[in-house]
Order: sequence, then C-alpha cells, then structure tokens
Amino acid sequence: MRIRVARREDCQNLGEVIVGANRAAFEGRVPEQCLLALPVSTSVANWKRAFDSGAFDSDEQVLLVAEAASDGVVAFVLAGGYTAKVFRDRDISDMYPREIVSLHVAPGWQHRGVGRSLIGASADWLIARQAKTLAVRVLELNPNRAFYARLGAQELGLQPYDWAGFATREVIYGWPDISRLRRFA
Repeated sequence: MRIRVARREDCQNLGEVIVGANRAAFEGRVPEQCLLALPVSTSVANWKRAFDSGAFDSDEQVLLVAEAASDGVVAFVLAGGYTAKVFRDRDISDMYPREIVSLHVAPGWQHRGVGRSLIGASADWLIARQAKTLAVRVLELNPNRAFYARLGAQELGLQPYDWAGFATREVIYGWPDISRLRRFA
C-alpha cells in the first residue's frame, strides 16, 4: 500500500471509490434517492472540475490516495478544509478550524488499516502547516462512525444535514491534539 498525493488521472478511481463506499455503508439505511444522487459519472466529472480549478494546488487542502499494487487507488482522504464554512457552531469551528472533508475506502479494502494510514498521513500534512486540532463530520447513520472514536476523536456536537431531500444529522468529532494521529502514518 502506498499513500501519495492524488492526480487528475485518478478521477475515475475516485468516483468509483466514493460511490462504492457510500453504497456499502448506507444501502438500507437511507432512501435509494440518496444513493442514486451521485452516480460514478457525475462524481468523476466533479473530481475533474476540482482538479481543473486548482482546488488541490494550495496549502488549504490535500487529496491523498491509497494505492494498492494489485487494485490501483482503493481509498482517499480530502483533508484541510476550513470548518468556518461548514460548521454551524462557531465555538467548535474556532477550536477546530481544519477538518477531514471526506474519507472513503473501497468496500473490499475496509478493516485493513487503509483509513488509519490516510488519517495519519493527513495529520502529518496538516501539522506541517501549523494545524494543532482536527475535526470531521460523519453522518449519524454511518455504521463506520466508531472508526473515529477508536482513533481518539471526541464527539463535539450535531448539526442537521440534507442528503438529496432526506433529513438527517452529522456528528462532529474532533481531535484536540492531532500529533497523536501521526502514529498511524
């Protein structure tokens, strides 16, 4: 397994990973309209637009992929986003200004340490940019929520979330000291 910065050539794999991971996590837990709202083709087009816009060309955020010799890109993490844009609770965003925007692991690669490694690599990247804390938003219905708690994240609060017309909530987790995440890199 190798972790590296994502490239535009990874867009197809990124689209397949996010759609596959969402389907595996949420099938039977959310209305089908949620899972159909983002087909692979749309996800791939979104990733291409993001690369073309220069979204990953600064120190604001990084897109890292986990690449397996046999299967290519099997997971990704988008880290570094500013929480003031997405957290409704200003106290939380003040204390946790950066976040894991998205972490997805292909179903066949889950429970093999891939997500942990990506979180650790994200922590390294953020620490190099003076970040000290880190947050993540996870849908309350996500069966993989406990993953973040196992990595030492503390539950900070809840906020509403609309997923293709389905009202649910996000749980906000935070790490008050991301240096502890480096051990997973």
